[in-house]
Amino acid sequence: MAIREPGAGELNRRVRVRRRADLPAADMGLDSVFSERKVRWAKIEPVGTAVYAEGVQTENKLTHRITLRFLKGVTDAHEVVHGSTIYRVKRSADMNGTHRFTMLEVEEQGESLAGDSIYG
Repeated sequence: MAIREPGAGELNRRVRVRRRADLPAADMGLDSVFSERKVRWAKIEPVGTAVYAEGVQTENKLTHRITLRFLKGVTDAHEVVHGSTIYRVKRSADMNGTHRFTMLEVEEQGESLAGDSIYG
């Protein structure tokens, strides 16, 4: 069964997809380093309550699905930033196998303290 592709005007959120790497810091903590920053138009929608509840029980929480034009190579090492909200990618799939759209299943991480602008 094919998943419905987004229609005209549904990719209405400007997001940044970035790869995250955590490196040891001098103070025994971790420093996050970001690379491969790509700005895209996306559709962000919350998952249903059944999907969320199942994720909580299996400790693999999914809070949203993000759809964007095809982007190859997105893995669970990536994050999506929309405004000041950060989403951690859990899974990535080529929607319907057509290389037109990528669907990301993500977990909302909360607000960014630094406020990573898509323009900076």
